Amino acid sequence: MPILEVSGIGKRYGGIVAVEDVSFKVKRGIATGLIGPNGAGKTTVFDMLTGMQRADRGSIRFEGQTITNLASHKISRLGIGRTFQSVRVFGNLSVLENLNIAEANSAAPARHGATDRVHRALALVEMEEHAGKPAGALSYGQRKLVELAMVLVQEPRLIMLDEPVAGVNPGLVERLSDILRRLIDSGISLLLVEHNIRFVTGLCDHIVVLAAARMLADGTPEEIMRNPDVLEAFLGSDH
Repeated sequence: MPILEVSGIGKRYGGIVAVEDVSFKVKRGIATGLIGPNGAGKTTVFDMLTGMQRADRGSIRFEGQTITNLASHKISRLGIGRTFQSVRVFGNLSVLENLNIAEANSAAPARHGATDRVHRALALVEMEEHAGKPAGALSYGQRKLVELAMVLVQEPRLIMLDEPVAGVNPGLVERLSDILRRLIDSGISLLLVEHNIRFVTGLCDHIVVLAAARMLADGTPEEIMRNPDVLEAFLGSDH
């Protein structure tokens, strides 16, 4: 059974169609990419999946349970974590304090102690040496790693990443790719929105393409890269 099933979801703002009849599945233990040109509806889809926007139609199921239009905190507690386009960390607090706050708001089971969860998350993103530094003093890419660690302390089974490598220097992109591969190897499923096609095709086993608020294609990276509709609508125009 897929970890996430999205069936015919749609969202309108007055007469503007933001998302129309989008359906796809996220398989367990792999990375799935959600790509498309600006304005295709990717972030709106993310917002509906995480309860930050209400879906006007369609259904969303996580591990077989319907989560359509649940409150975002309830969805998070079921095991879905999310990072954002704009990094959300407390810049005036240390890295460790940021993770402690995230852990305190977590519904992660008590089988692991809070301290263990925090230090394990820091180790996974390779930020242990920066634990005492103010998060605001770190580079943009490092703050993205802190945000990812704040998600990890909640022990999610699915992590949704909104443009994880946008604005990140090339060296850190490769490091982040390695970190995400280790998360996949540990059994965590990933769903990511990203414009860096090389990053997406290198990490993801399955890719979903949106264009003009609708589903355009889905398949393996090889299938997507050969799809003439995708090349015309997205890849060929900008990449």
